[in-house]
Amino acid sequence: MKDGVLIIDKPEGMSSTKVVEEVKKKLKVRKAGHGGTLDPFATGVLPICIGKGTKIAQFILDGDKEYEGVMELGLETDTYDATGEVVARHEVPSNLSLAELQRVFDEFVGVLSQAPPAFSAAKLHGRPLYKYAREGLKVEKPPKKVEILAFEALEYAPPLVRFRVYCGKGTYIRSLVHEVGQKLACGAVLKELRRLKKGPFSLEQALTLEELDIKIKEGSVEKHIISPAEALSFIPAVTVGEELAKKIRQGRPLTVASLANMIRLQKVPQKPRIPWLRLITPKEDLVAVAEYPEDLNAPGQVKMLRVFN
Repeated sequence: MKDGVLIIDKPEGMSSTKVVEEVKKKLKVRKAGHGGTLDPFATGVLPICIGKGTKIAQFILDGDKEYEGVMELGLETDTYDATGEVVARHEVPSNLSLAELQRVFDEFVGVLSQAPPAFSAAKLHGRPLYKYAREGLKVEKPPKKVEILAFEALEYAPPLVRFRVYCGKGTYIRSLVHEVGQKLACGAVLKELRRLKKGPFSLEQALTLEELDIKIKEGSVEKHIISPAEALSFIPAVTVGEELAKKIRQGRPLTVASLANMIRLQKVPQKPRIPWLRLITPKEDLVAVAEYPEDLNAPGQVKMLRVFN
C-alpha cells in the first residue's frame, strides 16, 4: 500500500481514533494515525496518515482549519455542545439580529486566550480532561493562545445561528461558541460542526468510509492517497543540490547564512505565516522540513524539524 495521506469525511457519532482503526483494517496497514482530532459528533475532513506518511503528521496537526457549524442560543451545557447535560437556560434577546451577531463575532477575530472544555481530550498531568470530568473532579488547564482568522455569521433563525470560522491550531470551536454565549449573556452551545478544511486538505478530496470500500474493491484507492511530498506542498520550498541533500540526510548542519542565500536567490517568500521550509532536490524529492529562521542575518545553524531519508 502506498505511503501518504488519505482524506476521510468523518461520519457523525464515531471518534477520530475509531476512524483510524477502520481505515487500518480496510487497507490492511499496520501503521496509521490521524492529523487532528474531531469530536465524535462532528463530521468532515480527517486526514489519515498511512505508513511513512505518519512522519509528516506533526505538520498536518499544526495547519489552519475551516469549519461550518450551528450554535443554539439560550442554552448552556457541561460539554459546551448539544450532547452534554443542560446546566442553564436563558431567554434569547428578542432584538438580536444577524448584523448584531456579526458585530459580536468580529470581537473574537485575532489572538485569544482560550481554555479547553472540561470534556475534551486535552491532557493535564498526563490524563485527558474528560476523565477528570466524568469522575466529577473540577480541574482547569491553563489557557493558551489561539488565533481566529475569520468568524462569519451566515444565517440566524432563532435560536439557531449558522456560522463559518477559520482558525489556527489548538482552537476549540465548542469553547468559542460558549464564549459567544457569555458575551451575548444568553448562553450558547454547539449543535452541529463540519470541518471543511484542515491545512491544505479539503472536503473535495475526502472519501466517506462507504466510498473507501468501493475504491478498495475497484482497486483504485491508491489514487486517493496523497504522497508526503504533495501533502506538504503548502509549506514554501527551497531547492538544494543533490550533494547538499545527501549531507543534510547524513545529519550534517546547514548554516543560516547558506539557507538565507538560497532563499534570496530563489525568491522564496520571507516570513511566511507557517514558519517552516521544505527542502527539496531539483527532482522535487523531499529532503527535510526546517524551521524558518527568525533572523536570516543571524549566525548559527538551521533547525531541522524532520529529515526524510
